[in-house]
Amino acid sequence: MKFREKFVGLCLLTSLLACQNSNEPPASSTEKGTLKVTFDGKTRIYTDARISEGKLGSIASLSINGGSTESDYLTITAFGSEAGTYPYKQDINDYKAVSQVEYKTAGTSFNNYFAQICPDKSGYYSTKGEVKILEYVPGKHAKGTFTGALLDSNSEDECNPASKSFSGEFDLTLN
Repeated sequence: MKFREKFVGLCLLTSLLACQNSNEPPASSTEKGTLKVTFDGKTRIYTDARISEGKLGSIASLSINGGSTESDYLTITAFGSEAGTYPYKQDINDYKAVSQVEYKTAGTSFNNYFAQICPDKSGYYSTKGEVKILEYVPGKHAKGTFTGALLDSNSEDECNPASKSFSGEFDLTLN
């Protein structure tokens, strides 16, 4: 039961950090730009991409978001506040220099992590991947790439999860 509580806490913290903005005025906390994603062999370009900067205690985050409907969106969160490489989070309690992804397309949600409860293994499970922030000027500009694999969050087979390739790039500038 303790693991489930941590997992629910992780999801809530991620949502909170993705929604928080920096101390910038509201007009500058939403940035427009282009976000290109290739998932399972199909490429999509989001022209409504934006950046959110968040801070909760000592945990800082930078979220790249695309899409504006509940059935189609992409959220990439890097737990940090500077340029660098952010590998996919492999430990539920780690919020330093790691990343996580949620992608919903055609009503199906995919991400790089889930709670695994199987006869022979249980715990936090995450695929391999990374977000590279090549350039970052707080409140002004972010440029980078991402690559890895995502899992169907509603898959019936949690014990032997199948992943789909995921990659892309972003270059977002404040208007």
